[in-house]
Amino acid sequence: MSMRSSTRFRGAFTGAAVCSALALGTVLAGPGTAAASTETGRNATAVSAQATCSVYWKVGVDYAGLTAGYSWAWNVVISQGATGDRVREIQCLLGYHGHGVTVDGQFGPATKSAVTAFQRARGIGADGIVGPSTWRQLRK
Repeated sequence: MSMRSSTRFRGAFTGAAVCSALALGTVLAGPGTAAASTETGRNATAVSAQATCSVYWKVGVDYAGLTAGYSWAWNVVISQGATGDRVREIQCLLGYHGHGVTVDGQFGPATKSAVTAFQRARGIGADGIVGPSTWRQLRK
């Protein structure tokens, strides 16, 4: 077998192994990345992986401030019970400012408590709700 054939064989074998792994619902992910399983059946459970946070300065059309890249919201009111990328953004920014919580996109009691502590530290209304004044402080 020539070197070129050997390389092609290894590439095909690796590709087949990856396809097989994906077909079985196995996803290999590094630290801080989301992983999902396609497994079905009575033993299947939901998996919620922690999101990654990389906070950086962003300049927008009308506003400049810190972001984690999940949302550019700054005037939307977010409170306990909310889910999604805006919540991930809040959780990442809270961590950046020393009020870390699990970044899971779920605005639960722990996130509300961290928001309230952040608001107290910044001297703004400590109600656990992220509105325009809290967004401005989070983005500083």
